[in-house]
Amino acid sequence: MANVKNNASSQETRRKLIDAAGKIFAEKGFHAATIKEITDQAGVNLASINYHFTDKAELYAAVIRHAVSLTPCTLPEEPSESTPEARLRALVVHALHDFHDPGRPAWRATLLSHELNQPTAAMDAILDELIWPRVRFARGLIRDILGPKATDEEVAQGTFSVTAQVVHYLYNAGLLRRLNPDLLAAENVARLADHITQFSLAGLYAMRDRGRKKGSRRRP
Repeated sequence: MANVKNNASSQETRRKLIDAAGKIFAEKGFHAATIKEITDQAGVNLASINYHFTDKAELYAAVIRHAVSLTPCTLPEEPSESTPEARLRALVVHALHDFHDPGRPAWRATLLSHELNQPTAAMDAILDELIWPRVRFARGLIRDILGPKATDEEVAQGTFSVTAQVVHYLYNAGLLRRLNPDLLAAENVARLADHITQFSLAGLYAMRDRGRKKGSRRRP
């Protein structure tokens, strides 16, 4: 017998619930949001929550999973002959364009900002499956720039320093638009990506050169 939950109508209901819940969770937070608000927003009956997600916590976890999964953990195109520096810029551009993609739900950035600041069990549940692959990909790229002598701590520091800039621009967009309205405009993404890349590379090269100097001082 076919799984009823996998038919087109059921999947559409699930999609509506995730989108409606994403909007309301982003606006009110997990605790203040109510199931009735979510089902009213989705235009479905209350029983659909229990059918698809069991309870509000499971629905919230599904929303977080969906929000994280929308961000690819690799570049769409990664020519083997490209330099690590070029791939770093491509990664930054991809992340910034991803933010402006009209196909992405508007609530995603707000909700993930809350979740990143105060991780819940929902984030823990997808750590190994969805988050660590993205972290490992970014760390591999940063290690290529820092060189083989870089320590794991230096790679982690470099990765967080680069990604923190992107996260700042994406998840603090409301404040940044008040301070500098044009900075996050879609037509300025390339210039912003250049700035983040150049700023990051300057710091990464300084880390690499510092490591080389330390290495040379250890030689007899």
